[in-house]
Amino acid sequence: MTWRFEQYETLASTSDLCRERAEAGEKDKLAVIAERQSAARGSRGRNWDSGEGNLAFSFLFHFSEHQKLRAVLPYLVGLAFYDGLVTAAALPEKTPSALRLKWPNDLLLFGRKMAGILIETGSLLNEGQEATSWAVIGMGANLQQAPVIEGRELAALAEYCLPPEASICARAIVQAFDDWMERWQHEGHSVIWDGWMQRAHPLGTRLILRRHGREEAGRFAGLDAQGHLLLALDGGTVTSVVTGDVICE
Repeated sequence: MTWRFEQYETLASTSDLCRERAEAGEKDKLAVIAERQSAARGSRGRNWDSGEGNLAFSFLFHFSEHQKLRAVLPYLVGLAFYDGLVTAAALPEKTPSALRLKWPNDLLLFGRKMAGILIETGSLLNEGQEATSWAVIGMGANLQQAPVIEGRELAALAEYCLPPEASICARAIVQAFDDWMERWQHEGHSVIWDGWMQRAHPLGTRLILRRHGREEAGRFAGLDAQGHLLLALDGGTVTSVVTGDVICE
């Protein structure tokens, strides 16, 4: 099935629209783009300012629980986001370290956040009264300009190259998503972990983890077999991180 694209001048939220459609029984592979969003959402309930000329994009797809996709989904989506932007911007195949994935759902340019991902999932009964699962993937990227937000350092792709149009990015991202889904189905989780590591902040990168109202400092030590972040703490122990905010120093 090919992707069905809908494009709007203004929406409250591309993810909200996809979610509403999903809960109403929308078919697989819907992609929604907006030139502006009035109530965009980022991870952990934060607001996201899409900005003029930037990417505000969400897509909806269905999956079967027996595929065991949930554990690998954030990394697979991150790979699709990264590769789609590289393709759309016609960057070299081996993109310089200026562009990096950051655990769990950000894309950094020169160490500053340029883009983010929001993943939402749910389920509903199909016509045969069998439960099927859906995922809505929301993506925002500063292509032309980065918003000014006090206390945060943000970047725009225009600092690095001539940015492509948002619609071109969106189509390249869903193509990359299909490609990575196919690879995962044939090669398993390891191909996703390996691909993500190649595009992520390098091993040994200094990280600060914020969770449960506390901060812990350490160095990036890779991913475990379940895809959790491994953080080598300054005290000498290595902890496996499932959730939390991570800051690259």
